[in-house]
Amino acid sequence: MNRRTFLKIASIGSVAVAAGCSTKAEDNLFTMVQATEDMVTGKEAWYASTCRECPAGCGVLAKNREGRIIKLEGNGLHPVNRGTLCMRGQAALQGLYNPDRLWMPQLKTEGRWQEIPFDKAEALIRQKARAAANRGTGRISMITETVGQTQLDLFATVLQHFDTAPPVVFEPLAYEALKFAHRQLFGSPGLPVLHMDRADVLVGFGADFLETWLSPVEYARKFKAMHLLSNGRKGVFVQISPFQSLTGANADRWIGCRPGTEAAVIMGLVRMVTGNENGRQVNRNLRDALAEATDAYSPEVVARISGVSVDDQAIVGRQLLAAKRPLVLGTGTGNAGGHAVAAELAALFLNLALDPELSLFDFNNRHRVEIADRRSTVVNTFDAMDKKSVELVLLNNVNPVFSIPGGSRIAKTLSDRKRFVVAFTNFMDETAANADLIVPVQVALETWDAYESNSATMATLQPTMGKITQAPALGDLLLNLLPPDQRPAADYQSLVTRTVLAGQGSQTATTWLKTIQKGGRFGNDGATGGGPKANLRAAATLKTYLATLPEPTAGEVLMAPPSIRFFDGRGANRPWLIEIPDTLSQIAWQTTALIHPERMATDGIKDGDIVVLKTDAGEFEVPVYAYAGVFPGTVVVPAGQGHTEFGRWAGGQGANPLAALNPSVDADTGAPSFATPLASLAKTGRTVPLAITSGSRVALGRKIAPTVAIEQIGHKDGHGKPGLTMDTFPLTPPTPEGYDPKRDLYPPHDHDGYRWAMIVDMDRCIGCTACVAACYAENNLGIVGEERIIEGREMAWLQIQRYHNPADMARLTFLPMMCQHCDNAPCEAVCPVYAPHHSKEGLNNQIYNRCIGTRFCAQNCPYKVRRFNWFDWERPEPLQMQLNPNVTVRSKGVMEKCSFCIQRIKVAHNTAKNEKRAIRDGEVIPACAQTCPTGALTFGSLMDKTSRVSHLIKDPRAYQVMGYVNTKPAVIYLKKVTQTV
Repeated sequence: MNRRTFLKIASIGSVAVAAGCSTKAEDNLFTMVQATEDMVTGKEAWYASTCRECPAGCGVLAKNREGRIIKLEGNGLHPVNRGTLCMRGQAALQGLYNPDRLWMPQLKTEGRWQEIPFDKAEALIRQKARAAANRGTGRISMITETVGQTQLDLFATVLQHFDTAPPVVFEPLAYEALKFAHRQLFGSPGLPVLHMDRADVLVGFGADFLETWLSPVEYARKFKAMHLLSNGRKGVFVQISPFQSLTGANADRWIGCRPGTEAAVIMGLVRMVTGNENGRQVNRNLRDALAEATDAYSPEVVARISGVSVDDQAIVGRQLLAAKRPLVLGTGTGNAGGHAVAAELAALFLNLALDPELSLFDFNNRHRVEIADRRSTVVNTFDAMDKKSVELVLLNNVNPVFSIPGGSRIAKTLSDRKRFVVAFTNFMDETAANADLIVPVQVALETWDAYESNSATMATLQPTMGKITQAPALGDLLLNLLPPDQRPAADYQSLVTRTVLAGQGSQTATTWLKTIQKGGRFGNDGATGGGPKANLRAAATLKTYLATLPEPTAGEVLMAPPSIRFFDGRGANRPWLIEIPDTLSQIAWQTTALIHPERMATDGIKDGDIVVLKTDAGEFEVPVYAYAGVFPGTVVVPAGQGHTEFGRWAGGQGANPLAALNPSVDADTGAPSFATPLASLAKTGRTVPLAITSGSRVALGRKIAPTVAIEQIGHKDGHGKPGLTMDTFPLTPPTPEGYDPKRDLYPPHDHDGYRWAMIVDMDRCIGCTACVAACYAENNLGIVGEERIIEGREMAWLQIQRYHNPADMARLTFLPMMCQHCDNAPCEAVCPVYAPHHSKEGLNNQIYNRCIGTRFCAQNCPYKVRRFNWFDWERPEPLQMQLNPNVTVRSKGVMEKCSFCIQRIKVAHNTAKNEKRAIRDGEVIPACAQTCPTGALTFGSLMDKTSRVSHLIKDPRAYQVMGYVNTKPAVIYLKKVTQTV
């Protein structure tokens, strides 16, 4: 069977054993006279690979058109993400095509960078390694990001050849406190996968599992599985933390607490659960072990320490005691080291008291990031380089100078002329700037590799396109450092092939191809083995850490949690991630300090005022934004920006709060602190306009983002009594059924075969903005920059708007807003050249060639979703290679807006026509719906009475945003279901 035949059978792009998409680099990837054998001009090929934008390792499908990747989608067969993808995964393409990507090795000569060939760089590394090894053992040190076991073993083999210890694995978010708690209680520092979807009550203390914690796409899906309305009930989620992150904003109730006191609240809950009066059966040995530690945490004491009222404690306690399958999560990453240890250990004890079998923990299936070394190990590695006479340092895609507080000390170590530093990276970041040699290597979408997303999943990576640089695979480069007779394989692809096929019944080329086509080797992620036996002596460790909790009189605290957009800072050079505003503040491009409104009112501080935040470790300036979701006395500055290097979009943009954190680590766990006492907060007297995309924090009484209490679900008046007021206007679908001669002047449109519509379930939307990033990627949206956004000229077709509840500003609702494709579209009637056009299938098309830029349509649109091209937006080379050839790139003077991904509708039309049938329900999936981790968006035809949209529009929660203006939108929303906790 040849490759072309196999691909026809498999109906999915793949890569054969001996070659990637192309074995040689193409000079021109746009027009190829002789194409690769699996390429059909105008037709996409799909290649299964793995996302490496964070350690979660989601499966992706790369869409290749004419030799270049234009879009990433989630791999539906991958057990971690099951066909969906987060915003950072969508933006991985901008790492591949980034104009600041280094194309050739850079050698520092007399303080200047000099470009050298790859073979010379490889020879130089080999020479330095041999020289270091000849002078003694341990003269080489390697620090790497989290990688798959195949690559990690290769690193160890190469380093052993040069008489050096295995590499240190560095992750800025390494979960040291959580791993330490597991080691104390269960004997192993693991990070088990959680079956959150099986819980009925979830209580978190800061773990941002919808943003950056462990595996956010996976846990977003599982969270909504337990939190969706089913048979009149839904699971309960309560978050208790100093900062209401996006995860906390999705809770049924967020309760603020003083930073560092989460463990006290948990101990109060442990006391309630283990108390004899509650009627719950708790293991006597566990009760006895915790008795002494819990005695001191009466509700009154907990309230004094943490600021959580006695009533709130009782509410959470009752929920846990009434639950059949409760699950308690710890603090996540944005907390102080020692305090986080106490909270994580206390949370595990609480889980053990509530569920002795720990049935929601899968100890046989653990997250890959658990291999990361402790922060203390990483710091000590750099500090010991002088003592150990380290002469050669190898850095694999890490940036400790930026992401470790006190990074200047690491920079000084690396810049010492006594050692030669090699950075395997594609960008000139803060750490690479202190290296002697920078060697670009293939990114994840260009290379062969294997990566264990978790213990049950070995995901594969493959080249998804031809080379755009001459950069080698890191695995091949390191193999070449070994003598030919000592190499474990002839090349890295062969090594990966052997690893992937190991343990499989059949180790043939066909098995390899099927594995690559599928995207990996997947086990059963639903099975759970028995939990390890708990070591109750860990209660003594818990008691020791509880003694370090802060006093209620402690001053203000600076917190620097990771960002959903930039993670630990590695995504700060992706323009999509910078341009898409933060969901909670609706601010793009800028770093802001989130401060409680009462604190700002006391000092006369307003939004946009620049303040100086000073700690014992440093100070920095940042504009402020009032946010009710922070505990008074807490200042939150999300990490990720403030780079001094890292390319045109990251360098000099925003502020880096990590530089102001205490560089010390916890003595026992080696954990860093992401919170530190704030010495002062002072106004500078300067103000900057915020790049904010929201017009108002609340809906101002308009029917934009209404909610419905769970008790009211199913009432007959769900759509209101028919009338003409805002509250009584009925649901008017964009079909003949939605027209009434008593209300409408014009007859309904005649639609031919289809009336496309979208259902947006507000109860599923978590505000992660993955859909927004997918829309940017699919539809060639322009990046306008900070100044243009301040002027109100953003180009996003889809926005996640957030609305606060005026009665409780800590309650938020997220509203995906795009063109509503109205049946009575106000834009269509006012255009003098008929550029807005109502298609025969109900779409509100925008005909670019007709548009003359009057902007009348935007003025007449009540939803304000039309975007005008004031400029020809720049796409520095090779960023233009990502452009979707099926979508026109709009020029200056043209209006644009959401098209429901009409290019995908056209593809479905052609397929159905060739097969002599109608388009099936679910066959057309717009980019936003494709990537949504929680399935909040559903697309289909209302003329198909059996379609999902036809079914969902009958839901009592269905409504239309500002439907009372009688535009008859084709985007139907389902109200968010709230419940009182």
